Amino acid sequence: MNDIIAAILWRVGLEQEPIEPLKGATSSYVFRAGESVFRIHTNAAWLKQEPDLVAHEVFALQAAGHLGPDVENYQLTQEGAIPPWIQMTHLPGTVRLERIDRSYLRQLAKTLVRIHQLPVPERRYQYAPYATQRMVPSWAKQTEVWQRAVAEPPAESRQIRFIHRDFHPVNVLYESAEKYNVVDWINACVGPIEVDVAHCRLNLALLESLEAAEQFLAEYIEWSGFSYDRKWDLTAVFDFEPETIDVYPGWKAYGKANISRANVRERMENIVLKVYENDESGY
Repeated sequence: MNDIIAAILWRVGLEQEPIEPLKGATSSYVFRAGESVFRIHTNAAWLKQEPDLVAHEVFALQAAGHLGPDVENYQLTQEGAIPPWIQMTHLPGTVRLERIDRSYLRQLAKTLVRIHQLPVPERRYQYAPYATQRMVPSWAKQTEVWQRAVAEPPAESRQIRFIHRDFHPVNVLYESAEKYNVVDWINACVGPIEVDVAHCRLNLALLESLEAAEQFLAEYIEWSGFSYDRKWDLTAVFDFEPETIDVYPGWKAYGKANISRANVRERMENIVLKVYENDESGY
């Protein structure tokens, strides 16, 4: 990897800059050099499935405009020993996982609203759920509720916008109380806003609590004026592959070490239960 990094930095004129590996990435190698951030695609299986990953991220960052980093340079395909890579501007801020209070959740929701207010780009990349099948996980305690969730028709949306697709606290940098910066746009696309809301809600529920997820939803609805069908929570749950759900490595990387797999499973089941809590037919 050192030779690959050196070759890329030489190409862009940053060969003298020190290298700072960045935490949290699980499917690519991400590092900072000077005022730039680089992503090198080292996951061969992911590249085989989506060979246009760099082109996708370029599209996403151009659509994100001032809400994301600027594209500086990139290589779309494998060139010799050098995998596809992208260079983008560095955004200030730090990941905050220890103080998920009401003010944090309010600004998190406002940040997502700003993304959903962006112009909708050409629909080159469109949303599709990750999970095509739903199954009751073997660890489930409330199996009847899970069976109901499995049989639930996918939720529908008429609120189609530009979405981040992986919006959650590890991908949000705290710069100040009123400014959060968003990174990791590689999955951004045109799709239902509820996908982002549900994905973030589930992350908050697993990371912190169902109460935090509920507060985030209340703030999002207040600032956006959009409605929300909680059946989208089920789409997020099954996208997470509940059978194999475990503690996300990014949480530990940023200091949240007091979560176990048992915690994660219990909290995931709680968010499924919440969908059916007040109404026999769901929300």
